[in-house]
Amino acid sequence: MGKDDSFDRRKYRRVHTEQLVSIARMDAPVALASALDLSKGGIRFQCVGLEVELGEALEVTFTVGDRTASVVGSLVRVTDLDAFTQEVALAFTRVDEDIQRLLREFEIDVENLSGPDGPA
Repeated sequence: MGKDDSFDRRKYRRVHTEQLVSIARMDAPVALASALDLSKGGIRFQCVGLEVELGEALEVTFTVGDRTASVVGSLVRVTDLDAFTQEVALAFTRVDEDIQRLLREFEIDVENLSGPDGPA
């Protein structure tokens, strides 16, 4: 059976990003990670030596434009890339209204800069 191109399990459009983000377990010190992409619903990043687990809650702080955003989310995918590095997908579970608006504006700005076919 062939792939159905009309189905996309992603709820939100992802925007590629290359920035350092700070991540923290709810009861642990802050660590740094490398963001890969960002959407209104979550963020994907790589972390080294953190050893996170599926379902774990994390607070992530990142920049959008000239503003700093801090959100809480739940890990929905954790992939071991090697003995020390994990690629992690975090679905936002607690985002205040100002940050939600900021993420919507960020997505619109990226669409306007990149045209209808996505980033150049």
